Amino acid sequence: MVVIPTIFSSEATVRELLERLEVHFLANQDAHLHFALLGDFADSSTEETPDDEPILEVAVNGIAELNTRYSKDGSLVFHLFLRRRIWNPSEGRWMGWERKRGKLHEFNRALRGARDRSFIIQTAAPALGSEVRFVITLDSDTQLPRDIARKLVGAAIHPLNQPGIDPATNRVTYG
Repeated sequence: MVVIPTIFSSEATVRELLERLEVHFLANQDAHLHFALLGDFADSSTEETPDDEPILEVAVNGIAELNTRYSKDGSLVFHLFLRRRIWNPSEGRWMGWERKRGKLHEFNRALRGARDRSFIIQTAAPALGSEVRFVITLDSDTQLPRDIARKLVGAAIHPLNQPGIDPATNRVTYG
């Protein structure tokens, strides 16, 4: 799964992100790859704003359009994960929990079946989580050159790169 964690600050921003996601797909077409936007709305003094609904509509419709254009055999290629704002007392604002790190943390938990998370939109079927073995994270301005996603996964599954887990700490210590 190739993911772009981002902030949905405007309709134009979301359109640009959808276009970038499409370009990543076109350069890295593979039956085993999926592409997703992991979004938060921009920080706010309120939990919801009047701009949220139009931005969400652009994102949902854009993902649906990409899937209509490129998905085959009923298997969706493009996905949207959008989190609700949560009150942050230290910032005095409503915002996505832990911003980028939080999006990735919650996304990985969602892939493992966790239900206690702040996604209000999740277009991927829950069963997809069991199929995802690797997550390639890109910044919104990162390029993913042709066939690089396949090469990254190939490097990750190479026997010399297999992770070694320390049984005492249950953490990856090498590989």
